[in-house]
Amino acid sequence: MRRFIPILAYHSLDPARFPGKLAVSPELFRRQMLWIKRQRFQTIGLEICAGRGWTEGFLERQVAITFDDGHGDNYHRAFPVLREAGLQATFFVTTDEIGKEGYMTWDMLREMAALPGIEIGSHGVDHRTLTDIPEPEAWLSLVASKRILEEKLGREIRAVAYPCGSFNEKILEMARGAGYACGCAASHVRDSRFVGNPHALRRIKISESSGSALAFGVRLSGLYHSFGRP
Repeated sequence: MRRFIPILAYHSLDPARFPGKLAVSPELFRRQMLWIKRQRFQTIGLEICAGRGWTEGFLERQVAITFDDGHGDNYHRAFPVLREAGLQATFFVTTDEIGKEGYMTWDMLREMAALPGIEIGSHGVDHRTLTDIPEPEAWLSLVASKRILEEKLGREIRAVAYPCGSFNEKILEMARGAGYACGCAASHVRDSRFVGNPHALRRIKISESSGSALAFGVRLSGLYHSFGRP
C-alpha cells in the first residue's frame, strides 16, 4: 500500500471566531506540534514533498504543515509554537485580506518569512474559487497574488493553495504557467490521475475531530489517503 506524505491543513486557531471545522484551539495545536516533535517526524517544505512525488518509504516519518487564509491568530498563536519547536510550515495568504481586521499584516508576514523553514504562499487575490470564475480572472488571481507577495516580501513565492481547494486541469496548467513550483488542493480530491502531480497535492484538514492522539496519529500515518476519507 502506498504511503503518502501527510500534508496537514490548518486554518484558524480561534474556535470562538470559527466554530466547527475551520479552527482548532491553541492548546490542541500546541499538543499536536509537540507530538510531532516527540515522535521525531521530519517537517519538510511543500516543494520537497512535491519533488518526492508526494510519497514516502515505510520507514520514513515526514510531514508538511500548512495554514490557509492568513488569519491573525496564525501569527499570534501558531507561529510562536512553530518557532519554539523548530518546525517548518507554509502559510497561504489571500492578498486582498492582508492588513484587514482579523488577518495578518505585512509586517507580521515579513517577520515570519525571515525565519528559516517558514514559507509564505499564495491563496489567491480575493479567495474566489478559481473554477467558478472566468479563466482570465482565475489567471489574474494566480499571477497578481504571486507578484504582490514577491514585491512586498522580497522573496520568490513558490507555492499556491487553491481557494476552497478547488481546481481542474486548466487551473493546474495556469499555476504552472504562473511560475508556481507546487500547488495544494483539498482533502477530498481522490482522482488517481492527479497522484504525484506537484500542482495537485492533496492535504488533510485538521479540526477538533483530530483531537485525540489516535485520530492525529492516523492522519500522520501516511495511509490516511488510502482509506479514501475526505
